[in-house]
Amino acid sequence: MTDLKIALVHDSFTQMGGAERVVDALHEMFPAAPVFTTVFDREFQSKYAGWDIRSSSMQFLYNLYPNFKYLLPFIPAAVFSINFSGYNIVLSSSSGFAKNIHVPKGCVHINYCHTPARFLWSDTEYVNQETPFFVRPFAKLFLKWMKLWDYRGAQRVNTFIANSEEVRQRLRRYYNRDSEVIHPFINTDFWKPVGEKQNYFLLGGRLQTHKKNELIVEIFNELGLPLHIFGTGRQEAHLKSIAKSNITFFGRILDEQLREEYSGAQGFIYPQLEDFGLMPLEAAACGTATLGFAQGGALETIKPGVTGELFESYDKEKIKTFIENWNPVKYRNEDLICHSTGFSKDIFKKLLGERIRELGHKGAG
Repeated sequence: MTDLKIALVHDSFTQMGGAERVVDALHEMFPAAPVFTTVFDREFQSKYAGWDIRSSSMQFLYNLYPNFKYLLPFIPAAVFSINFSGYNIVLSSSSGFAKNIHVPKGCVHINYCHTPARFLWSDTEYVNQETPFFVRPFAKLFLKWMKLWDYRGAQRVNTFIANSEEVRQRLRRYYNRDSEVIHPFINTDFWKPVGEKQNYFLLGGRLQTHKKNELIVEIFNELGLPLHIFGTGRQEAHLKSIAKSNITFFGRILDEQLREEYSGAQGFIYPQLEDFGLMPLEAAACGTATLGFAQGGALETIKPGVTGELFESYDKEKIKTFIENWNPVKYRNEDLICHSTGFSKDIFKKLLGERIRELGHKGAG
């Protein structure tokens, strides 16, 4: 692909998560490509030392007031201000608005979509949770306009690549756009069994209401079985207030400790609806099966009877029965680890690289 001049785009560098790991892989594939973004938080300067990161006109405002969600009204202008003159291919990775860029005629725009922006299309409680009551009417009007802006931006993308079948369906539902699926990856060299099984179950991630963690805490309160919970979030204090002594909270933990927790758990509980979700794969790589909700990304990361089980509804008694009858011996380490290796970074880079090369040369022709 030496004849193709490539630019990368990422929504913003304000936190670390799965989307940022994907950008890391894209940069490994195209180390000479500049990475355009709306804003870059100086907290991450050491991590991205040596990268050619180019932030938008919104960077000045972010430096003055580094709270990204309150700068939402400035995003359309910031995205529009980014100049892609001279590039053959622009590859954007987005769960927000990087796909809404404008590229020159003849330039191919490929969007790797983690999900259409949730607060516009699927999170109906966003305005009530994130804005004071006296500005909610104005916020709702603005988001209605932004939804139209987002839809129009999605029509300019040449090719969508979805990170899961769930997201593929969302792209069709919200934007009326077809896409293909290339799954994201886990670090299969890092995630591996590091200890013997112990007597606890594991739950964790972002502790927010829509993740259904409260239901699992209630179930373990009733069962009296040991439950370890990792992660932080708005619901953390509430969960601690209702949890009994058999439930232990670890807060934010390092990956090395999480690997130990995965490895020692009887099973990993994954009750939320996710776009894709890497944690069941990390757990499997560490030799632990997952009990998950039978919708969204879990349908692609959990193989019932092989790498875990799926429950069809949030019926407390049915989930409780799954946990009471759980037997980790049922799930063979070889099957768990083999399943997880199908989601390696090498596979991701190979599939995505082949597709970019194909689309780039087609566009150039």
